[in-house]
Amino acid sequence: MSKPHILTYIDAGTSDGTARLMRTIGQQLRSNAYEIRAVMADDIRHDPSLFDDAVLFVMPGGADLPYCAALNGAPNTRIRRFVEQGGVYLGICAGAYYACRELAFHAGSPGAICGTRELSFVDAVAVGSLPELTGGVAYDGTPRSTAAVEIRTTDRLTAAPVSLYTHYHGGCRFDFGQAPGPEAQVLAVYTGLEGEPPAIVSSRVGKGSAILTGVHLEISERECKDALREHSDMPAHVHVCQRLAHTGATRLAVFRQLLAHAGLALG
Repeated sequence: MSKPHILTYIDAGTSDGTARLMRTIGQQLRSNAYEIRAVMADDIRHDPSLFDDAVLFVMPGGADLPYCAALNGAPNTRIRRFVEQGGVYLGICAGAYYACRELAFHAGSPGAICGTRELSFVDAVAVGSLPELTGGVAYDGTPRSTAAVEIRTTDRLTAAPVSLYTHYHGGCRFDFGQAPGPEAQVLAVYTGLEGEPPAIVSSRVGKGSAILTGVHLEISERECKDALREHSDMPAHVHVCQRLAHTGATRLAVFRQLLAHAGLALG
């Protein structure tokens, strides 16, 4: 009997940390319970059995526009059908922008990326980046625009709300207008932003659901340091990793709760 599949998108636009994300997810799951498979846009477009055994589709961080270029049309239709029929979509950072009704990335600035998106799993505008969290530095793809930000979970995700530091690099907040609709839930909020806007949300989509996070719960202090070693400005940003270490156990526990919220069996 085939194991349930976790599909992770690895095509154009995905970040260098996608392999690390797949490994980290696998380490949290019940031993040998799932097959974690990397997929490309052509797989989504042409493999008729791709979603037959799938339970989760992971869209990692990276860049939204290449996702649109590769997946608009028939591939997005297949992803949406998978979720509507009972699957779960997990979107992280760019994967979260991509799955909202609309995104506003650096709106009003040169190079802004704004507009509606086909998947539209969550009826919200994904607004970013959030330089208020990074000492005024807008996302530029370097460690200068990273931060360890504080979020607080809601009782929709954890039995009691908990606060923790987690990795942030260009992600979004979720703007629902006056309030989330009946299908949406706020799972965590940014405590360092005025009004404490949503940082992690979920929404029912047909028989399935979408979980979107503007932060990187999967990144540990050690992985933060590994990423910084590749950059000359590491000394100026090692404090990000140190702050992640303060609540490392809590961060991992919340990440595991997020996977449990997606219906996965944990190890």
